Amino acid sequence: MEQEILSKMEAAISVMQRYIEQGHSLSCAYSGGKDSTCALVLMVEAIRRAGSTTINHHVQSADTTIENPTIANFLHSVLDELQLYIEASALPVQTHVTTPSLASQFVVSTIGRGTLARTPENGVRDGRRTRACADTWKVRPGGRLRTLLERQAADDGAREVITVLGLRRDESTSRAVAMTERRDNADHPVRSRTGALTLSPLSEWSSDDVWTMLALLADAQSLPFPSPLMPRTIHRLSEIYRAGNGGTCGVVVGDSGARASCGSRFGCAICLVSGDRDKSLEAMIEDEQYGHLRPLNDFRNYLLAIQWDMPRRELVGRSLSDAGYTRIQADTYSYATRIDFLKMLTSIDAAERDRAEAHSADLANGSIADTEQNRMLCEPQFEFVTPQQLVAIDFFLSMHHYAPHAFPALAVWHDVNVLGRRYPVPKLDGLPKTDIVLHGWYPVGRYDRDAPSVGLRSFDAEQWNPYRHPGRPGRYARTTGGEQTVYFEEASQFDVDAEAACLFVTCAYDTAFMLDTQHRDAIDSAHFWLNEGIVKLPTGMAQRYQDMAKRGQYFSRLAQRLNLTPAELDAHLVENAIGDDEHQALLSYDTTQLSLFAEAA
Repeated sequence: MEQEILSKMEAAISVMQRYIEQGHSLSCAYSGGKDSTCALVLMVEAIRRAGSTTINHHVQSADTTIENPTIANFLHSVLDELQLYIEASALPVQTHVTTPSLASQFVVSTIGRGTLARTPENGVRDGRRTRACADTWKVRPGGRLRTLLERQAADDGAREVITVLGLRRDESTSRAVAMTERRDNADHPVRSRTGALTLSPLSEWSSDDVWTMLALLADAQSLPFPSPLMPRTIHRLSEIYRAGNGGTCGVVVGDSGARASCGSRFGCAICLVSGDRDKSLEAMIEDEQYGHLRPLNDFRNYLLAIQWDMPRRELVGRSLSDAGYTRIQADTYSYATRIDFLKMLTSIDAAERDRAEAHSADLANGSIADTEQNRMLCEPQFEFVTPQQLVAIDFFLSMHHYAPHAFPALAVWHDVNVLGRRYPVPKLDGLPKTDIVLHGWYPVGRYDRDAPSVGLRSFDAEQWNPYRHPGRPGRYARTTGGEQTVYFEEASQFDVDAEAACLFVTCAYDTAFMLDTQHRDAIDSAHFWLNEGIVKLPTGMAQRYQDMAKRGQYFSRLAQRLNLTPAELDAHLVENAIGDDEHQALLSYDTTQLSLFAEAA
């Protein structure tokens, strides 16, 4: 068995070394799992054997920001260890970690913008199951990185970049079918649908092959070549898989004998696409050292349970029809639901910090053994809502018509982290799938019919900016519609200054500030974030955010004018909406009028 796997390892190294010597740049897609770990080690060895070259090679990983914390922490520790090996060996290898754009990250998109979490039911398009979350969180950021790597390879005089994947046909039936369709193989790169060259050196390996190779790497006496990863790192990987399989995984890394396959599958900690249960995460939390992950599984199950709970959804549509109407239909998560999400996740983060502090005290006073694992657990293992994400969430929530005051998200953060309140995740039974009823179309004009709105325009900023920022123009109109808005800065994509956000959240936003802003209109905080340059809008996209702000401000002012509570406003929208047929007639009438006008002209 050992000689067989050594032969397979040498074959994989030989293929990759050949392409390096032909002038290709290699880039390993590393996920932190067992298969990609083997692919990583083999690729690095191929680079070492190829010798000195001016061509750079790469290791690329994706951080969705909601990965299983244990896997995410392991991945980053591997990259740190790999970097030390690269520097000591003077290898031309660079490491990269991609993240989704801030606006696309789970907590910002779900809590800030109300985007529904992806499930098997809402992830089907044209009869095929799709994972839009994977496309947004991994594929697109990876594509942007690949463009940069291709450019660097051209500058180095290298041929096209070949992405090295740890894919195996043996992993699952669906994986085998997909690999066959793409003609993936271990000897020659194939062109993916995105146009990239990919190589799968482990394509014909079994799970036993993978674990046998890892067993060799875990035993310092049996190393077939210098490994970039220490034996204890491989042991740690094996322990994670064993925990994800309920402690019954038949892998004995470093020992001889048969090694049964270990079927643990790890992904996002808050992944609903996996179905009713996340079996690997459930198995892990039964192990005491992973018990701190239990609240994440609870939150994941809560999201799944409420997916068909229509009262937890928003009724106001996000766009206008040509007739000046907006759709009234349960769509995104409601404001109250999003605030509940934020309360739960900030409570989970706070509880993890409390756990780490208590664990550190137990280690210091000798209540628990002084082991590497216990020392690691003295640090918080995750933070699912960072200050940067919190500010992004606050910016979006402050433009919502039901936000009661300025800085709504920061008020929740203060409630949990300063006042010490905690909001546990409820355990609910899921509701059956239901039809999403169209209640009709509500007239708003251009958000100027009954309660005119100005959106991102700030009269306070116009008054005070000449004194606070004398270098700025008195009027700031940068939308495509020529509307005046508060001053804002632009970036290549929606962004928040992480350092400024952390400073404001943890230092400036104290109890006095919180109380002082409770009487301010919610949209005032959106104005603040933009005017201070903490939030930056995507270049050329100001009109989109202006429309978003006008929509929220319009319905907020409508509720004030009619003296309605949120529940009463929802009822008003449903009662006063016109039917779909009537709305279609209005659209047809408008089109006819335009045609007649054009003919007359």
